[in-house]
Amino acid sequence: MNLGLELITNKPVTLRLGTFFETWIATPSGTVRRSLGRDEYHLGLGLAEGRRLAATGRTHICQIDLEAAELGPNQARAAILAAAEVGGAVPIICGIRTNLFLNLPALTSGVRARLLRGGEPPLETPLSHPLLLAAEAAPGRYVLDVSGLLFASSTNAPD
Repeated sequence: MNLGLELITNKPVTLRLGTFFETWIATPSGTVRRSLGRDEYHLGLGLAEGRRLAATGRTHICQIDLEAAELGPNQARAAILAAAEVGGAVPIICGIRTNLFLNLPALTSGVRARLLRGGEPPLETPLSHPLLLAAEAAPGRYVLDVSGLLFASSTNAPD
């Protein structure tokens, strides 16, 4: 299955020069090839609620305020999906590393997850959803186990 992850703002977010995100998808056999995403903000910038803050599968370097230049909304580029072996009891993990949200409550209140699955509608859900297990490994480092969400989505979508 082709998978991707996007982090979407829950409320307006102010970014400062040097804000970054690294995101990736992993299974027990390791990081899914071509799933690493890196988003760097090389200026102070505001993102409105509902905007894409970070995503897997590509690098995005923001050096211009698109809204101030009247070129469109400020947000990161869309995720590029990566092929992952999904099935049975194989856990699917999404990793996040950032210097913006330094604890899990800040991350949970700041963003929600949009899980992209090739050929299927995206699953957008808060990080507090019971089928999405979020854990803080260290300040600014998080692990999201999306397995429950992925496997349950075949029968119904999250609330």
